[in-house]
Amino acid sequence: MRVLLTTAVLLLFFSCGKETKSEKETLEGTEPVTTETAEQRSEEVESALGGLFNDQIDMEVDESVFVIDNGTNRANEDMSAGIMKMLAPQPYEAFKKRMMEEPEDQNGVTSLGIEEVDLRGKTVLVQKSKTLDDAGGEMMMIMHAFDAGENKTIMISSYFMKEEESKYLPLIEKSVLSAKLKE
Repeated sequence: MRVLLTTAVLLLFFSCGKETKSEKETLEGTEPVTTETAEQRSEEVESALGGLFNDQIDMEVDESVFVIDNGTNRANEDMSAGIMKMLAPQPYEAFKKRMMEEPEDQNGVTSLGIEEVDLRGKTVLVQKSKTLDDAGGEMMMIMHAFDAGENKTIMISSYFMKEEESKYLPLIEKSVLSAKLKE
């Protein structure tokens, strides 16, 4: 659940600063008033999320492990591990700068660091965090991000139980290495 919350916080982070659409109403003899309807706000949120979660990324995933398919994300049978692909409408360098400036710890998630690494020849920004699941077990969350060209950044977010890192991390890194924009 915290993984979804963290993802939502990240999405809100990207959508901050956008100009909202509004409807102007002016009654005779009064000054113009600007209002925003719930429908307009909902459409704006859907539009922003659609850019992040639409399926523009090809990525190999071990389907024998991540058996639950929800389009842009996959999870193992008991939902204790998962991987999600997202496309940020932002150049990689701007994305990296913004991520480096983010607060360390937030919403029950403890940051273990963020760094740019060479992952078998691919330059990847890696952010590692940890949190506790509902049963009190330590859960790892890792975000991999890299340049997708065309002012876009591919993000691969994953989560798994700490004691299963050796099982899931190689599978996740293989997916990261295979991820690319669809042609």
